[in-house]
Amino acid sequence: MSSLQTSQTSQNVSLAADFSYKTAVFLFWSVVIFFAALWVILPSLFYSAYRISDVIELQCIAREWVLSTRKHPMLPAWILELVNILTNRTYAAPYIAAQICMIITLWSVWQLGRQVLSEKLALIGSFAILPYYFLTYHSLVYNQNTTLIAFWSLSVYLVFRALQTNRIWYWFISGVSIGLAFYAKYPAAFLVLSLLIFMFTQQEGRQRWREIGPYLTMITALLIFLPHIIWLYQYDFATITYAQSRHTYTNQIFRILSPTIFIIFQLEHWITIFVVLFPSLGFLWRWRFRSIENDKERFCERYLFYCFMIPCAICVCIGAIKNYWLSPSYGAPFWTFLGVWLLLRFRVKMHPNIFVMTLKYVALLEVVMCMILVVSALSPHVTGKQKKQFLPMRELGAECDRIWYSQFDVPCPYVTGDWFIAGFASYAMKDRPRVHFYWNIHDGDIHNPNSLPTGTWSTDSDVNNHGGIVVWQITNTDENYAPKYLHTRFPKANIIPNPIILPYKTSAKVPPLKVGVAVIPP
Repeated sequence: MSSLQTSQTSQNVSLAADFSYKTAVFLFWSVVIFFAALWVILPSLFYSAYRISDVIELQCIAREWVLSTRKHPMLPAWILELVNILTNRTYAAPYIAAQICMIITLWSVWQLGRQVLSEKLALIGSFAILPYYFLTYHSLVYNQNTTLIAFWSLSVYLVFRALQTNRIWYWFISGVSIGLAFYAKYPAAFLVLSLLIFMFTQQEGRQRWREIGPYLTMITALLIFLPHIIWLYQYDFATITYAQSRHTYTNQIFRILSPTIFIIFQLEHWITIFVVLFPSLGFLWRWRFRSIENDKERFCERYLFYCFMIPCAICVCIGAIKNYWLSPSYGAPFWTFLGVWLLLRFRVKMHPNIFVMTLKYVALLEVVMCMILVVSALSPHVTGKQKKQFLPMRELGAECDRIWYSQFDVPCPYVTGDWFIAGFASYAMKDRPRVHFYWNIHDGDIHNPNSLPTGTWSTDSDVNNHGGIVVWQITNTDENYAPKYLHTRFPKANIIPNPIILPYKTSAKVPPLKVGVAVIPP
């Protein structure tokens, strides 16, 4: 054995001796639960409503337990509804759901790291993504992306274990995880394609095709996703049609511009990972490749490289070929194992305070992310503009209850109108009426929502027959303004003469919320 190999071996033994498994478990769960609690408590304190409409949309959909809408499959809504049930529908439920996804992600990275790194480096590799933008500030927007990150990471870990051990259990649970990843968002297909390419091009993968394991994974994933496939067929592949109708450009310059911007933003996502790994790897320009002699480490390094580079390449190709706008969030799940891969591929600087220094950098970046939240909370003082996260949700719900029960003594069955206003009102109302909202609310666009292949749970006829409240935001000076669709679609609607006027939940001087209300008798 060469002196270099001997030195590396002794260094790895030294690192492994630093922590026992029990100590690593204690440190992992202590740190992760602390920061998860932080990202549940802070937005609950600073925001009176949810920051982006995606969250209230999921809250409206969650109670319906539908397989899909025309936009996405609905695993995030199912998770959110389970959290709602377990927490008695607390306001913080979406933040809790997001942090559950964060914990699944970090646990998957940690467990895979433990297969090829010392306990200390495995923790560092998992903590490298703890301040990741999509697991911190952006996780406040709990949606399909947050859920996909969790099940993408879990699938990467489980398939790695299946390939290493060839145990039936790992092949089966890998299929479950992959099937659930598809229920989060269709780009899970990018991961599946990466895994297939790896298993066909690498000897370690090819030999597994002689066993039952990979076929069990594929069958399990297919059976789990089969109900959604049937739904797609029943609704004329509505989600695919919806995806194809969005973000496509006619200007050919975007074939180059879109992939370029996408790649630049991916580099931006790496910054927090690089900063956390600074105590371990030093400055970027000082990084040195290390020779990987261990077969398991070499296998893992190639495997992880396939799992993040091939999906990224697929995204870039789609953007270039289809002239499609690539949102930076599409790359969010790709890089969760980047920290482990970097620690595996480059020489680590060995010193006794490496772990403590790593935690300090994690804490520093978490403070930066928290400052983004604080700046968001203070932004109305600078811009003078209304923000959804300061919408007086509870007061709006109370006013809608007052209007409804002043005329009727039965629970309100539906809320409709401007759907995000309807969603906020419904969430805060006493009886939490259903939200009827899958239609375009713009004036003049009064197409028949019953013809939309969306798998919705209500129609205009349901609202007209059972009654409900129609709400819309008044953005002009005419307080008697009513949307043109109102009497066309809801002929029995009676407009309440005085709109609801409520101040936003911020000390900044911003225009109040003005909401027009109409009541449809039950």
